[in-house]
Amino acid sequence: MVDNTFSEIQNLGRLIREMRQSRGVSANDLVQVTGLSHSVISKFERGQTDIQFSSMIKILSAMSLTLEDLCHAPMFTEFVVNEMAEKAYEFQNNPVVLETILNELNRRAILLRQEQVFKRILETCVHVNQPLSNDVNDYFDNLTGFWTFDAYLALLAEPFLPQRIHLRIAKAVVGCQGQQPKIINIAYDTFVH
Repeated sequence: MVDNTFSEIQNLGRLIREMRQSRGVSANDLVQVTGLSHSVISKFERGQTDIQFSSMIKILSAMSLTLEDLCHAPMFTEFVVNEMAEKAYEFQNNPVVLETILNELNRRAILLRQEQVFKRILETCVHVNQPLSNDVNDYFDNLTGFWTFDAYLALLAEPFLPQRIHLRIAKAVVGCQGQQPKIINIAYDTFVH
């Protein structure tokens, strides 16, 4: 459950200040380039206020940084399930690691739909004789976009998916070919080729 949102924003403000300083950009330079007030930038960097997404884009752009750069910064603690999915994919042939991740998911008080699907896929990976549940097939049947988390789920579930779902995932991932992150391209290669 996301309960530390404001602390994440405070961390983000500090990270932006560190990035700005490491690039030798003064707060005044950032004010001039972005059109944001000195007060807004200062309060955000000190973790005293939130910032609009459009303002964040201006700041990143001014420093020649991308959202991907920001996402790879080791400051966010609320992306735990995404990290679990990445780890599960990396260690998909190691049942001990998969069981550990499954146990971590089981300890969470609330699982959203995509997290429940992740749990079902892990259960199938750990207990190979257990078929995928229908909610996994339903999840992939109803994809309207294909994101990083979906790619990890699809690749983990791939050996257990029926041909119909393979085709559905291939259709979803075709529009993502050549895009970052790399895992989307791995899914493309797996399901389309």
